[in-house]
Amino acid sequence: MTTTLADRMRARMAELNLRPLHVAEAAGVGRSFVYDILRGRSSDPSSEKLGRVANVLKMPLDALLNDQPGAEGSVPAVLSKRDYAAVPFVAVEADMGGGTVIDSEEECPPWHFPKMWLRDGLRLRASGLKLIRVRGDSMQPTLESGDVVMIDTSQTMPDPTGIFVLHDGFGLVAKRLERLVTGDVPSVRIISDNTRYSPYERSAEEIRIVGRVVWFARNLSEN
Repeated sequence: MTTTLADRMRARMAELNLRPLHVAEAAGVGRSFVYDILRGRSSDPSSEKLGRVANVLKMPLDALLNDQPGAEGSVPAVLSKRDYAAVPFVAVEADMGGGTVIDSEEECPPWHFPKMWLRDGLRLRASGLKLIRVRGDSMQPTLESGDVVMIDTSQTMPDPTGIFVLHDGFGLVAKRLERLVTGDVPSVRIISDNTRYSPYERSAEEIRIVGRVVWFARNLSEN
């Protein structure tokens, strides 16, 4: 059966579990370049940019351009496990409110991400990454209750300011942290993106930062 460039690209993305935005970021091309191909608006895109997209899709450019099933260099049906990184999913929930008390951290089955996307798209090392779920409304609209967040546990310094998962002395929370440079004792301001919640401060000795939130996933069917 004859397929189009959009068909081949969409099929390959499905095999790799990649979204258009991920492909665009990893290839270093604009979102519109990828979306125009998938929507059939660009049947003859720039070969240089398309070559970068083919590299992200782990296939020869000729296989992406030409409808040649079974030809040498065609897309493999099964990818090697070495192409993916297993990121642990920890069965705890960080509260976006008053804090959740954690007795243990049981690991669920990991989620698998393309190593190339982690490296080139997010510029992260797979080691040290963890996934957890967040609950509450204090980080709305940035994070919604039920979102899954990826934490880079190698980043435990709130400089620059960002969203972190931390033990704030009362429980596990997901909050925006701002490093404070005033005073004799190092401290941070703990901020909720939802303005109904007031910020508060803790000294460095009172908290333990688990890691920086670097990515999140959301189930749109619940919204």
